[in-house]
Amino acid sequence: MDAMENTSTTEELGTPAEVATLYHLLTRINRTLRTRGQSRNLSAGLASALWTIINHAPIRLSALAERESVSAPTISRLVTVLEDRGYIERTPDPDDGRARLLVPTPVGIELIAHTRTEKALLLSAAIENLPPEDRETVSRGFTILADALGKT
Repeated sequence: MDAMENTSTTEELGTPAEVATLYHLLTRINRTLRTRGQSRNLSAGLASALWTIINHAPIRLSALAERESVSAPTISRLVTVLEDRGYIERTPDPDDGRARLLVPTPVGIELIAHTRTEKALLLSAAIENLPPEDRETVSRGFTILADALGKT
């Protein structure tokens, strides 16, 4: 194991090397959940866009691009793929006849529910193998980190 990966959880994570190690660990976790919990060849970008549409529907393309922190051309390509696969539909915006709103289809909702279930089961199995005190530490750490990232 690399010396940086032995960083004690009681030490501050302030140095660039410590932050890089934490980022690397988060990347490994995300990659594992993404690849082992993947369903029907849905990329991370497509899954994220679909999840956002499901949770914020009806939503305009521009609002989706903003929420996903991607450019208009990028989100447009993602939405086209999701629409072509039958996971979302474009409906008229009642406030602006020229605009379209994105809404999920039942197939899209089911796909994300299934993907969430696979990833949740994978994460649950890993957490269940931890001692109780480590489970609490992981839960508390993720909550604190998610809240801190939400404030930046």
